[in-house]
Amino acid sequence: MKLIATKKKEQNHSVLDPWTVVHFGAGLAAGLVRFPRDWALAGAIAYELAEQYAEGKEWGQELLETGHPESVPNAVTDVVVFMIGHRLGQAWNDTERG
Repeated sequence: MKLIATKKKEQNHSVLDPWTVVHFGAGLAAGLVRFPRDWALAGAIAYELAEQYAEGKEWGQELLETGHPESVPNAVTDVVVFMIGHRLGQAWNDTERG
C-alpha cells in the first residue's frame, strides 16, 4: 500500500488521496458552523460505512468513479482528517473570546 496516491487508479488503495483534502475541508466547515463534535464524528463514520457499501456495488463504483472499495487505512485517515478539520474550525471560533 502506498502512502500517497499519485494516480487515480491508486485512489482508495493509498492512505492519502485527493479526497483526503475534501474530508479535511468538510470537517473544517462543520467546525466553523459549530456542528457538535459527537454528531460530526458520527456523521463522518456513517459516511465512510455508506461509502464502503456503495463502492462494493457496481452502481456505487460508477457513481463514485472508483473500481474498488477504500482500504481501511484510507477510510480511517478520512475520519481522522475530518475531525482535525473540525477541531481547527472550533479553535478558530474560540479566538473570538480572547
